[in-house]
Amino acid sequence: MQPVLSVGDICTYPRSDGGWGFFWVQRIDPMPDGEQALSLRKFNVHTGDEVLAEHIDDVAELMGLPLLNHFPIVASRVLEASPRVIGSMPVAEADLEGYRIWREAYGKGEAGVFTLALEEI
Repeated sequence: MQPVLSVGDICTYPRSDGGWGFFWVQRIDPMPDGEQALSLRKFNVHTGDEVLAEHIDDVAELMGLPLLNHFPIVASRVLEASPRVIGSMPVAEADLEGYRIWREAYGKGEAGVFTLALEEI
């Protein structure tokens, strides 16, 4: 069963190198083709050990780490990565600068959405 992702979710996903990556869901937008675009930011860290939702201290530490820039990606490519929700962090307006720039450009047909595998971004 595919996970249902929500705005604010902090997720982990297995990487091809045997490690684990992390991302934060900032927005979910419908696309004209019926697909969804997930606006994500990756945490600037990878780990060799899986972090689970019950690892409360590890998740809290993760939430304090730097985030990389915003990127929009089709939901189906994210779900292919088998993400697991491990926590949640509110999305404040101040967190959405990259999203707003992309959203305006997307609305004008001047920006797209990634269709690469999540790990490749």
